[in-house]
Amino acid sequence: MELGGGGGGGGESAAKRARLSSGDADSSAAAGEDRLSALPDDVVIFILLHLSTRAAARTSVLSRHWRRIWALVPAFHFPKAPVRDLVVIAHGATGESMGVWLPAAARRVTGDLSLVNCFPPYGAKKEEESAQRGSFEFPCFEKATAIHFLLGFHGLAVPPTGVFTRLSTIYLGRVWFHGPGDLGDAVSSPRCPCLQRLGVDGAHGLGGLSIHSESMLQLELKNVRSLSQLTIVAPALKELTLEFCFAKSGPVANITAPLLANLVWNDVYDPSSVSLGKMEHLRLLGTYSCFVYQYSHFMRNQSCVSFLQRFEGIDTLLLTLVYPLDTKYYRYYMMEDIAYTSGHAFGASVLFHVLRLCNGIRRLMLQFVASDSKAQTVCSRDCMCDQPADWETKELLLNHLEEVEIDGLRGSEQEFAFVKRVFNWVTKLKEMTVTFHFSISEIKAKELYKVFQIFSRPEVCMKFYVYRNCSKVLYAPED
Repeated sequence: MELGGGGGGGGESAAKRARLSSGDADSSAAAGEDRLSALPDDVVIFILLHLSTRAAARTSVLSRHWRRIWALVPAFHFPKAPVRDLVVIAHGATGESMGVWLPAAARRVTGDLSLVNCFPPYGAKKEEESAQRGSFEFPCFEKATAIHFLLGFHGLAVPPTGVFTRLSTIYLGRVWFHGPGDLGDAVSSPRCPCLQRLGVDGAHGLGGLSIHSESMLQLELKNVRSLSQLTIVAPALKELTLEFCFAKSGPVANITAPLLANLVWNDVYDPSSVSLGKMEHLRLLGTYSCFVYQYSHFMRNQSCVSFLQRFEGIDTLLLTLVYPLDTKYYRYYMMEDIAYTSGHAFGASVLFHVLRLCNGIRRLMLQFVASDSKAQTVCSRDCMCDQPADWETKELLLNHLEEVEIDGLRGSEQEFAFVKRVFNWVTKLKEMTVTFHFSISEIKAKELYKVFQIFSRPEVCMKFYVYRNCSKVLYAPED
């Protein structure tokens, strides 16, 4: 009651103190005084402990001194709300540091988790040094639907137990696998029932891989350098890519994928140790590079030939042919892609030979690749580029070809000679798409466009593209 009795005076005193305090604050602000920075660190940390982690982080804008203080709080508390997608980019992080926060992220992320550990340029020595920076365990992602790890060859231990309930996509790049778990076991259906896409690119420590998946649709294994045994049982698999995995050992593989549509096998192949099973739905086939004119790669070429002989009736064949830099001493031809080599024109005669063997194709894609224009020369009539010479007069019937794509057209005499012959060979061509080389000028493009109009047919839909400001755009010449 006594306080109440002096209410008028007390209220007046409180108001007076408020005015004085406000006046002091205004004068301090006017003088630019930072009172917060004067507080001891332990006092500031004590204050921040009573705030949420998000609010504590926001206090960094209050004072120059506080910008670093909030990070010294001994415990962070994040709300338990799920995180849909999370991207983490680290620079030279250790395995121990990644192993600290990753389990917490695994409990929270419900969408895509991407982790990129940036590291200096790679080499065998650098990769080993990176592996020595420690390893961490691959946590069990119960909520995430996709994970993409680019680890800089850090050690990764796959958990021996646990179910990845919702994972549909896994990509692991530049990784060094450690025990005790097994990657094949982790990604198979019992533990990863929804997995549809798996990619491993640049890996050590994976000697054997056995995958049994009912859901997997796409599998890519690239540069898995220590792989010696591979088993895949995937009844729904549509696409399989294997590149440079068996380089250090003979291939031992057993593939069961009856619905496979696309198979790219850029690796050694031995029919005595590789079983591919029935692939009645196969449409696209890619194989190892073949080295032309180089006897030192005879065994590699034999591997390529053996692989091709395994299949019949393929719709699309991806074949890479590697040439030596200098072919001037060779006076014979082997099967050849269209390419400029050592200043010579492309081998249209040999492409004619290839088309004669594959006269059932429906779609033809040609990419004209040229060497340095300064090195190109005009070929003589007896040059190897035009051997055998009778390809220009021989007849060829391509009665299934409906679509032709040409990329990198410069308008040389040899290129047009071949394109003209294509129009003579086809009977059902519906569409031709031509992309001029980026060096073609507007005047040259218009000239080439008119030439095509001369020997094209009305029923063929012609589309032309040019490069403008480094972008490919549809070409429509001005009248």
